Amino acid sequence: FPGLMNRDYEIITSRAVSEINHYDGTGTAMSIAANRVSFTFNLTGPSLTVDTACSSFLFALHYALRAIKSGDCEAAICGGVNCIIHPRTFVSLTKAKMISPEGISKPFSKKADGYGRGEGCGVVFLKPLKKVRLLLKQPEVRLVACLNFVSSALIMTI
Repeated sequence: FPGLMNRDYEIITSRAVSEINHYDGTGTAMSIAANRVSFTFNLTGPSLTVDTACSSFLFALHYALRAIKSGDCEAAICGGVNCIIHPRTFVSLTKAKMISPEGISKPFSKKADGYGRGEGCGVVFLKPLKKVRLLLKQPEVRLVACLNFVSSALIMTI
Protein backbone atom coordinates (compact mmCIF):
# COMPACT_ATOMS: atom_id res chain seq x y z
CA PHE A 1 0.00 0.00 0.00
CA PRO A 2 2.26 2.86 -1.13
CA GLY A 3 0.99 6.40 -0.81
CA LEU A 4 2.38 8.43 -3.71
CA MET A 5 1.86 11.91 -5.09
CA ASN A 6 3.42 14.10 -7.78
CA ARG A 7 4.77 12.87 -11.06
CA ASP A 8 8.30 14.25 -11.14
CA TYR A 9 9.90 11.04 -12.43
CA GLU A 10 7.33 10.78 -15.22
CA ILE A 11 8.08 14.38 -16.22
CA ILE A 12 11.86 13.91 -16.40
CA THR A 13 11.56 10.67 -18.39
CA SER A 14 9.09 12.05 -20.94
CA ARG A 15 10.18 11.35 -24.49
CA ALA A 16 9.31 12.47 -27.95
CA VAL A 17 6.76 10.17 -29.63
CA SER A 18 9.48 8.73 -31.88
CA GLU A 19 11.56 7.75 -28.80
CA ILE A 20 8.83 5.93 -26.83
CA ASN A 21 9.78 2.37 -25.94
CA HIS A 22 8.00 -0.65 -24.43
CA TYR A 23 8.69 0.50 -20.84
CA ASP A 24 6.92 3.85 -21.23
CA GLY A 25 3.40 2.38 -21.16
CA THR A 26 3.47 1.38 -17.50
CA GLY A 27 7.01 2.25 -16.45
CA THR A 28 6.07 5.56 -14.84
CA ALA A 29 2.42 4.88 -14.03
CA MET A 30 1.83 5.49 -10.34
CA SER A 31 -1.02 2.98 -10.41
CA ILE A 32 1.50 0.21 -11.11
CA ALA A 33 3.95 1.10 -8.29
CA ALA A 34 2.34 -1.20 -5.70
CA ASN A 35 2.21 -4.05 -8.21
CA ARG A 36 5.92 -3.68 -9.01
CA VAL A 37 6.77 -4.06 -5.31
CA SER A 38 4.40 -7.02 -4.96
CA PHE A 39 5.92 -8.74 -8.01
CA THR A 40 9.53 -8.05 -6.96
CA PHE A 41 9.05 -9.53 -3.48
CA ASN A 42 6.50 -12.21 -4.48
CA LEU A 43 3.82 -10.67 -2.26
CA THR A 44 0.20 -11.74 -2.60
CA GLY A 45 -3.03 -10.08 -1.52
CA PRO A 46 -4.26 -6.53 -2.04
CA SER A 47 -1.84 -4.34 -4.00
CA LEU A 48 -3.02 -0.76 -4.24
CA THR A 49 -1.36 2.62 -4.85
CA VAL A 50 -3.07 5.53 -3.09
CA ASP A 51 -2.86 9.16 -4.27
CA THR A 52 -4.74 11.62 -2.08
CA ALA A 53 -2.08 14.35 -2.27
CA CYS A 54 -0.48 15.18 1.09
CA SER A 55 -2.57 12.59 2.92
CA SER A 56 -1.58 9.68 0.65
CA PHE A 57 0.37 7.77 3.30
CA LEU A 58 -2.37 8.19 5.92
CA PHE A 59 -5.01 6.82 3.55
CA ALA A 60 -2.68 4.00 2.46
CA LEU A 61 -2.22 3.14 6.14
CA HIS A 62 -6.00 3.25 6.65
CA TYR A 63 -6.61 0.87 3.72
CA ALA A 64 -3.82 -1.47 4.85
CA LEU A 65 -5.25 -1.69 8.37
CA ARG A 66 -8.75 -2.30 6.97
CA ALA A 67 -7.41 -5.08 4.72
CA ILE A 68 -5.77 -6.79 7.70
CA LYS A 69 -8.84 -6.37 9.91
CA SER A 70 -11.21 -7.72 7.23
CA GLY A 71 -8.97 -10.73 6.57
CA ASP A 72 -7.97 -9.74 3.03
CA CYS A 73 -4.35 -10.18 4.14
CA GLU A 74 -2.42 -11.31 7.25
CA ALA A 75 0.11 -8.48 7.10
CA ALA A 76 0.78 -5.42 4.96
CA ILE A 77 3.60 -3.18 3.87
CA CYS A 78 2.62 0.46 3.83
CA GLY A 79 4.78 3.37 2.71
CA GLY A 80 4.85 6.96 1.63
CA VAL A 81 7.33 8.88 -0.44
CA ASN A 82 7.79 12.40 -1.75
CA CYS A 83 10.73 13.35 -3.95
CA ILE A 84 11.15 16.80 -5.45
CA ILE A 85 13.21 16.05 -8.56
CA HIS A 86 11.70 18.47 -11.04
CA PRO A 87 10.79 22.14 -10.49
CA ARG A 88 7.44 22.03 -12.36
CA THR A 89 5.15 21.43 -9.34
CA PHE A 90 7.14 23.82 -7.13
CA VAL A 91 6.91 26.59 -9.74
CA SER A 92 3.17 26.00 -10.19
CA LEU A 93 2.49 26.04 -6.43
CA THR A 94 4.61 29.18 -6.03
CA LYS A 95 2.65 30.98 -8.77
CA ALA A 96 -0.56 29.95 -6.99
CA LYS A 97 0.90 31.55 -3.82
CA MET A 98 0.63 28.22 -1.96
CA ILE A 99 4.33 28.02 -1.00
CA SER A 100 5.52 29.97 2.04
CA PRO A 101 8.12 32.59 1.02
CA GLU A 102 10.11 31.45 4.08
CA GLY A 103 9.76 27.79 3.11
CA ILE A 104 8.26 26.98 6.52
CA SER A 105 4.78 25.69 7.32
CA LYS A 106 3.04 27.52 10.15
CA PRO A 107 -0.19 25.58 10.71
CA PHE A 108 -2.84 27.23 12.88
CA SER A 109 -0.78 30.44 13.12
CA LYS A 110 -1.91 33.96 12.23
CA LYS A 111 1.45 34.25 10.44
CA ALA A 112 0.69 31.32 8.13
CA ASP A 113 1.57 32.26 4.56
CA GLY A 114 1.68 28.95 2.70
CA TYR A 115 3.51 25.71 3.34
CA GLY A 116 7.05 24.42 3.00
CA ARG A 117 7.54 21.38 0.78
CA GLY A 118 9.69 18.52 1.96
CA GLU A 119 11.07 15.21 0.82
CA GLY A 120 10.98 11.92 2.63
CA CYS A 121 10.22 8.23 2.59
CA GLY A 122 8.85 5.91 5.23
CA VAL A 123 7.76 2.29 5.16
CA VAL A 124 6.07 0.23 7.88
CA PHE A 125 5.31 -3.49 8.09
CA LEU A 126 1.95 -4.10 9.73
CA LYS A 127 0.85 -7.30 11.42
CA PRO A 128 -1.77 -7.89 14.13
CA LEU A 129 -0.21 -7.75 17.61
CA LYS A 130 -1.67 -11.18 18.50
CA LYS A 131 0.23 -12.76 15.61
CA VAL A 132 3.47 -10.94 16.53
CA ARG A 133 3.17 -12.21 20.11
CA LEU A 134 2.72 -15.78 18.85
CA LEU A 135 5.64 -15.42 16.44
CA LEU A 136 7.97 -14.04 19.12
CA LYS A 137 6.52 -16.30 21.84
CA GLN A 138 6.49 -13.30 24.19
CA PRO A 139 2.94 -12.46 25.39
CA GLU A 140 4.15 -9.32 27.18
CA VAL A 141 5.09 -7.57 23.91
CA ARG A 142 2.91 -4.45 23.47
CA LEU A 143 4.57 -2.82 20.47
CA VAL A 144 7.34 -3.72 18.08
CA ALA A 145 8.82 -0.93 16.01
CA CYS A 146 11.68 -1.21 13.57
CA LEU A 147 13.05 2.07 12.32
CA ASN A 148 15.65 2.39 9.59
CA PHE A 149 17.44 5.70 9.03
CA VAL A 150 19.67 5.42 5.97
CA SER A 151 22.31 2.95 7.25
CA SER A 152 21.60 2.66 10.98
CA ALA A 153 18.78 0.49 12.27
CA LEU A 154 17.09 0.54 15.65
CA ILE A 155 14.77 -2.17 16.90
CA MET A 156 12.65 -1.15 19.82
CA THR A 157 10.48 -3.44 21.92
CA ILE A 158 8.22 -1.82 24.50
